[in-house]
Amino acid sequence: MPIKIHLLKFSIIFLFLITHTINDALAVSFGAYDEAVSAGKKITIEGATQGDGEKLDALLFAPPGPGPHPAIVALHGAGGIFPYQLWWARELSKKGNTVLFIDHYCTRGHLCEHATDDSDSNRGDIMRDWQQVSPRQRAMDAAAGYIWLSKQNNIKKDKIGMIGWSWGASAALFVHKVSRRLSLPNGGFKATIAFYPNMKYVIDKPQWKRTGPIEQPILILYGKDDFLESDEAYDALKSSGFPGPIKVLGFENAYRKFDELGPYREKYHPAIGRFPKAFNKKAFEQSVLEVNNFLDQYLN
Repeated sequence: MPIKIHLLKFSIIFLFLITHTINDALAVSFGAYDEAVSAGKKITIEGATQGDGEKLDALLFAPPGPGPHPAIVALHGAGGIFPYQLWWARELSKKGNTVLFIDHYCTRGHLCEHATDDSDSNRGDIMRDWQQVSPRQRAMDAAAGYIWLSKQNNIKKDKIGMIGWSWGASAALFVHKVSRRLSLPNGGFKATIAFYPNMKYVIDKPQWKRTGPIEQPILILYGKDDFLESDEAYDALKSSGFPGPIKVLGFENAYRKFDELGPYREKYHPAIGRFPKAFNKKAFEQSVLEVNNFLDQYLN
């Protein structure tokens, strides 16, 4: 009888925690986006000598308490840093992680806006010309963020991960592929979360094929109706035999930016044509749970 009572108590607690987490996810709002935009502390860090050496603009989200804390380097995609990405950064900091969000664009005079959505024409201009900052340079900026965090007294040096969106996610995966060349201290990045990382445009590139294996845990999240992604590319990635555990989740009926509040809309890029974006409540809620579980397992 006591065993059954303990099991019942455990089940109730587990159900409460899951429900509480989902309710937190449902609390996302445009107001929360505005708060996140204001929450980051603007700082400047040294750039990587392997890159262009530019000093990097960044936003720092510090968790409560003196630490030391695990840390995450965040990387934006083709359209720059968006409010919804800063919402993620703030939420992750609330859970005990220091988040350093690198601004590849403002650093180089392209775009310094963080508060607008993708109806902003300036975002559209840089999105269509995103290679002004190459994937290689984005990867070097991530390495610079890692080095900076490694020098901070309130950071757990062996618990630094990454999170990225779109081409920021591609760059994050590329960092793992070249990690042996980077020789980052304390073993380098320990885990990475990649939202819709354009894998079908990456996996056949010479830069991907000629670099090393992925040796650390990866979580990839994408929408199955996202025209810029493909199940086949992720099947190929999972069958590559990399030693790092790679978990790939494709969400049914989900488009690009399923984790950003907003209606169905279509965007245009001259290289790929028109592609849809839209918030997907179910995919977003599941991604919140997956991200939290992943970080609990590998960083926290």
